Amino acid sequence: MMDTANPALVNTVSGHVVRIVLDAAVRSGIDAGEAARIGNIDRKLLGDDRIRVPSESQYRLWTLMHHVIGDDAGVRAADMADHGRLHIWDYLFSSAPSLAEGFHDASRFSTAICDPAARLEVVEEGSTLTVGYRGTTYGETRSIVNEFAVTVAVRRARNAFGDAAVPMRVDFAHPAPRHHRYLEDALSTKAIHFDQPADSINYRITEHQTSRPAHDPHLRWILHSAAQQAIDNARSMPGWIDSFRAELCRETGRTDCHPGRGPKLAALASRMQISDRTLQRRLADAGTSWSAELAASRCERVSFLLRSTTLTMHAIALRTGYSDARALSRAFTGWTGLSPGAYRRAHRFRD
Repeated sequence: MMDTANPALVNTVSGHVVRIVLDAAVRSGIDAGEAARIGNIDRKLLGDDRIRVPSESQYRLWTLMHHVIGDDAGVRAADMADHGRLHIWDYLFSSAPSLAEGFHDASRFSTAICDPAARLEVVEEGSTLTVGYRGTTYGETRSIVNEFAVTVAVRRARNAFGDAAVPMRVDFAHPAPRHHRYLEDALSTKAIHFDQPADSINYRITEHQTSRPAHDPHLRWILHSAAQQAIDNARSMPGWIDSFRAELCRETGRTDCHPGRGPKLAALASRMQISDRTLQRRLADAGTSWSAELAASRCERVSFLLRSTTLTMHAIALRTGYSDARALSRAFTGWTGLSPGAYRRAHRFRD
């Protein structure tokens, strides 16, 4: 069942996953700026553990990876997924009392890293453990994304349980690539089958091989709580215009160090790693313009300084890019219908 209580989860994946794919793309020779542009991703935001990236953005990156790298793109990306890079989810296996429970925990909290439409399905029958993977991708990206997901799951199980977690068989629903030695190396088994009904990892288990009597149940509970918090607190990556406005706001604030000078389009475009013309075109596509956004940012900054400081009008003018208090007053009155002095008297004690 999909966990969609938090709307930010729908049709999104964790920024941790996207950062791994970006790193794999760059290591394979793809230009970092080009990869971020194709995925419409602001890499700076991926450092936030709560950030969720649209699944469509990830699929565009995978498509680029497939074109440039080839059939083994998924395993190449899995090679970049060192233990810990998937945050809390990585440690669910190592805190579980058995291999089966580790996969049950990984399935229960898979939404912490995956699109809710993707899931692990864990079935125990006697001495056999089958872990099915249901992905969300189709077309040319399906094979590499599913190979990435299966490889990461197998490696996390082996990190926790060693050779007892070597699968006896791995099935993939997609057709066999021309050569699949890379999968044999990645999954530590030659028993790999293609064109199967579903993607799955199959284990033959015995209690003494795949249990951990000395596991810490309190640590497991703590990790479960942290994984649920990651799901509950997830938030969508801001859209392009949101990222632009945040950058413009920061640039407006930096004019404190450059009295009488405001943000410049060329400087902001450079910070966002795009050309002046591209920035202007994207603003037009969003139904706005540089002059309108600059005016709105200045208005917000002036309003904040009027409410929260005792700076003179001349000082505020210089801090927000105006030559003097009169220029500021004309602009501010045009924005708000109030003079700066009237606005300050009306709002001084509200914040």
